[in-house]
Amino acid sequence: MNEIPYEIIRSNRKTLALTIDSEARLIVRAPMQLGEDVIRDFIKKKSRWISDKQRYVRDFASKQSEFLLEDGENVLYLGKSYTVLRKDVQEVSTVGSFLIVPKNMTLEGYADWMKIQCDNIIRERVAHFANLMDAKYSSVKMSNAKRRWGSCGARNTLNFAWRLVMCPQWVIDYVVVHELSHITYKDHSARFWARVATFMPNYREARDWLRLNRRIMEVI
Repeated sequence: MNEIPYEIIRSNRKTLALTIDSEARLIVRAPMQLGEDVIRDFIKKKSRWISDKQRYVRDFASKQSEFLLEDGENVLYLGKSYTVLRKDVQEVSTVGSFLIVPKNMTLEGYADWMKIQCDNIIRERVAHFANLMDAKYSSVKMSNAKRRWGSCGARNTLNFAWRLVMCPQWVIDYVVVHELSHITYKDHSARFWARVATFMPNYREARDWLRLNRRIMEVI
């Protein structure tokens, strides 16, 4: 059996964990002093799980790349998968597990709708967490970025990728807290991550979700 390639991210964590990113690569999160032999043995024991997860990510990516906003297709909105259903309506709406879309709406028109939804959601969450964190920002804007989920400028300008609207609410909240934390700490130091953890204790899970689902940036 060939050895599975992997990338190691070491930190002060106490346990060993495996994740598969959006490129189907194996990411190993390990304690600082844990030996490579222990890591390789762990990977070997989890080889079936790794193969299954990598296959799932590759299959997901191939399906998402074919998205055309047609009846029966699945699309993510706030982390939930909806089935597209075109009807003679004026506006996009969600009904149960269906995303109701106007018959004449183009993919570009749907993207514009998503941008508006994201703008509304992000602004509300930024205001909420900025109040909790006593963080002063100068502006909030949606961006068309496909490489970064969010950013904080030198003058505390906040930018968020509108495709975040496809992510679960708790993942969106993580990105908001992450960027607001940069108002206090412009780096990714231990103090920065401690501040993030104060307001988002499960930030590691959110970060892993974004890594695993990064391909949604390429859907639309």
